Amino acid sequence: GSKALPAETDAGKDALAATDHRTVPLFDDDDDGDGPRTEPGGRLDVAGQRGSHAGLFGNLGDLVGLDSMRMPKLPGEAEPWDEARKEALKSRKFITGGWSSAEEDGDEAETKQGEGRPAKKEEGGGEGDEVGEAVADRDEAAEGPAGGRAVVTRPKLDPSDNFQDGAPIAAFVRVRLEDVPAACVEQMRRDRMLLLGGLLPGESQMGLVQVRVKRHRWHPKLLKSGDALLLSVGWRRYQTVPTFSIEDRGEKRMRFLKYTLEHAHCTMTMYGPMVPPNAGVMAFRSWQKVEHFRIAATGGVLESAPNFNIMKKLKLVGEPYKIFRNTAFIKGMFSSDLEVAKYSHAKIQTVSGIRGEIKKAEGTKGSFRATFEDRILMSDLVVCKTWVKVEPKKFYHPVVDVVQWRPARLIGELRAAKGVAVPVNKDSQYGKQHLRPERKFNKLKVPKALDAALPFKHRLKREALTEKDPLRKKAAVVTSQREHEINHLLNKLYTVRKEKLRIRKAASEKKKIVKEKRERFIQEKREAVNKELRKKRHIKHGLEEERRRKALRLD
Repeated sequence: GSKALPAETDAGKDALAATDHRTVPLFDDDDDGDGPRTEPGGRLDVAGQRGSHAGLFGNLGDLVGLDSMRMPKLPGEAEPWDEARKEALKSRKFITGGWSSAEEDGDEAETKQGEGRPAKKEEGGGEGDEVGEAVADRDEAAEGPAGGRAVVTRPKLDPSDNFQDGAPIAAFVRVRLEDVPAACVEQMRRDRMLLLGGLLPGESQMGLVQVRVKRHRWHPKLLKSGDALLLSVGWRRYQTVPTFSIEDRGEKRMRFLKYTLEHAHCTMTMYGPMVPPNAGVMAFRSWQKVEHFRIAATGGVLESAPNFNIMKKLKLVGEPYKIFRNTAFIKGMFSSDLEVAKYSHAKIQTVSGIRGEIKKAEGTKGSFRATFEDRILMSDLVVCKTWVKVEPKKFYHPVVDVVQWRPARLIGELRAAKGVAVPVNKDSQYGKQHLRPERKFNKLKVPKALDAALPFKHRLKREALTEKDPLRKKAAVVTSQREHEINHLLNKLYTVRKEKLRIRKAASEKKKIVKEKRERFIQEKREAVNKELRKKRHIKHGLEEERRRKALRLD
């Protein structure tokens, strides 16, 4: 009671040949009575296959011959978008799940009555009704007018009637992927889904990308510049080495950061494929299962460019070796006269705050002459504040879902694996960089006469000199009666001796005053006699000079 398969058109053959799933069972239950059937001549029972999986495979005819780029009108544009067409589009594209049982049964009954077939209703709604109707349609298509099994060929469908806005939901599409690594092909499994996406032409170029990121508040550690990070950006996952920075006030420059900020956003510059702005970014330090939260940072893309200027603060330190008033000669800041010429007329400053300027190189070893607004000391350090450009590391390591793929390890992990200690650079240590001994200045000495002439509030407060004996503070001395009497006698003797010294000093001062008075009297008498002698000598010399002049006039 089965009929032979009618002859199909060439277009129908091409459409069937373009679908590989006609002969391959996709699911485990495809072979349980609903699989493909063959006729006695070896031909495939296409009607049975189409009837059982018509809504699954989505083979809608010859799609190879349809070129939408050369069509005068796109498919679906010939008919106006009325309310019925919009509702059909909503039900097919935007509504997930089934309709209510009453609406679904009513619509299916009206459709089947319009086609001349009795409507079949089953109690229940949702997905159960759809499955039952699909089985009923398959049975009707398989049975002939005589009640036997018949093979019915579905006519060729016009693609423009179905592809109005793209491929329908649950339709199979053949996608050809080129340049796929062999390791990825080996790892492909049936129970592992693949996610397909598209990229714009500009997203295939490599360059630098700036991302505004913030460390996740649940991540325990700060992120460090130079440590590799695993990023999920758009459709891509790759590993790169980021460089963190922050924009200075006034948008002067992007300043380099060694670590990310604690609770604020910063800018991350990385090397990788170009990404459009506002694309989401997630950063991980490792894919492995760890105790803490794995997401290290989140953010969004700001812009992409071939290059970004990131500046790092650099302080050049030197010390003076000659000082002439406001001019000083500095050494140790540069290594050659060419560097001095490059920084000519640059601003410098001492640690104490005295500002200056670089003038001219002295010799070829980096020493130079500088002028300051005040005289500096030999113990001062001279600092020149500069900025140096930081180049982001161009490292791009795409993530491949294979067992053999290994990410680049962090610097700390490499040191721990190799047993290498952390290098200590004195210039990179935080805290005091230069330990100099504290300078001790001599106390101000004011003469007693000047101190006595000053007002009381301006006089120096002289503290009583106390003996500093640390042993007497620590140990208590308990004296006996004899020792106490001896100490008392010694104090008396010391008092007597002190009084004798006072009397002797007073007598010597009195004698000294008398002697100075006598010497002053003798000196005054001597000065008076000498004055008279000088006066007589000058008178005599004047008379002789006058006689000599008279004698010269007579001659």
